[in-house]
Amino acid sequence: MAGWSWGWSPNDESAAGSWLQAIYLGFLTGGTSAVKPTTPRWSDRLRRQATIAISDAPHPCVRDGVASLATTDMQHLHGDVLESVVERVPAPDLAAAALVSREWLRAVRAALRRRMLRLPWLVVHVIHLRGQRRLAAAYDPRSGAWLAVPTAPPARHGATSPPQPHSHVRLMRGASGDRVCALSLSGLAVARDALGMDDDALVVALKAPGVWRVDPVLAAVGDRVVAMGGACQLALGDGEDTSAVEVHERGGWTHCGAVPAALRESAAAAATWLSTAATDQRVYVADRATGTASWFDPAKQQWGPTSRLRPDAAVSTWGLAAGRAGAEKIILFGVKHADSRVVIRSWELDGDSLSLSHGAAAAHDTMPSEMSERLFPHGDDGEEETSSLSIGVCGNTAGGYVYNAAVPATGAVLYELRRGGVEGGGVERWAWVACAPVVAEAEALGRVILACSPVGLHELADERLAH
Repeated sequence: MAGWSWGWSPNDESAAGSWLQAIYLGFLTGGTSAVKPTTPRWSDRLRRQATIAISDAPHPCVRDGVASLATTDMQHLHGDVLESVVERVPAPDLAAAALVSREWLRAVRAALRRRMLRLPWLVVHVIHLRGQRRLAAAYDPRSGAWLAVPTAPPARHGATSPPQPHSHVRLMRGASGDRVCALSLSGLAVARDALGMDDDALVVALKAPGVWRVDPVLAAVGDRVVAMGGACQLALGDGEDTSAVEVHERGGWTHCGAVPAALRESAAAAATWLSTAATDQRVYVADRATGTASWFDPAKQQWGPTSRLRPDAAVSTWGLAAGRAGAEKIILFGVKHADSRVVIRSWELDGDSLSLSHGAAAAHDTMPSEMSERLFPHGDDGEEETSSLSIGVCGNTAGGYVYNAAVPATGAVLYELRRGGVEGGGVERWAWVACAPVVAEAEALGRVILACSPVGLHELADERLAH
């Protein structure tokens, strides 16, 4: 059975049971997991119907490759069989599946843990500046589908979230996943994840940094928030620098000097010219053009070594992302022109020294050429060799996404990191991700923010994702 596509109506009393029956049948007969109901969520009546019987026999049998299903209660599924069935439930419907019983809830949580350990979701926010509207979508790497993220109009004056219109929405890097935030003169509102900030209960309101910033690097490291560079030149006081660093902890902001001299010029427009990655202990920054990099420890309020990362001198643009779990590793991405082709490579770095990991000095992982060419398509005027290549990266310890930062509508490439201490490079798999419809339809003056984050049961239960 090459792919399930089964639709149902909320008026059909047996819909939920039939839906689970279709999943179970696919499990028994080797079908794929792509069961996609056409209705975004279950009603309470359909949730109760999730226990409809599908087989009288204690063990369903298969005759001629087809399962014999009748009226056994779905709650009779246990252990590995139940977990295998739950693995095939589409992500937006896991919250409803968790209501069947406590054992189903445990199976759903186990399935989510396995999914989150694999790959984060890609979240796209499109800011329409004219109407101050925000549209969002999330990509589930397991099903390969884009899901809509409901959004609300910008908050009116006096509301707590967000404090300003959508034009103030920014991205905050984090070890556990990126977050969306809104920065204004009056404060910094931080969402708990990358999906959005339309619910006041899901937002933490902080004081605004002491230095007014228009294009800063923002990162969450443990219970601290780091604001770096991007200060407004006209608003600076005596002795203040556009590359100033502040750390928020225990309810207030602390000034921590400026970024290293080698990064100071690019830190004036930090979010534009610096690529950023965050781990549980540090914020890593690298100049996109030169590859000059360093790290900052907000707990100790000190900088690490500054190094020029150029394992390939021909690379024109660099990007950083978090590396493998269990080690302070960083993945460095580079893009270049070579033999009339666009080449994208990655290297694994030691986080302490910012040097290539042991065994990786002569090794790298190269994105398949058909994917890199789709990210940066050749023009018809023959000027591709001189055109600018701007790479963007977002990821966590399991993997992430590489995209064309100048033209996000071209799509993205998913990368999955190797598990364990494998010598030489860190990427195990690449996969193409088609452009989200909300990006393809964005207006020319709009702004696109790409982030990645694990998606858990609380996001699904809040019905923040829809088919």
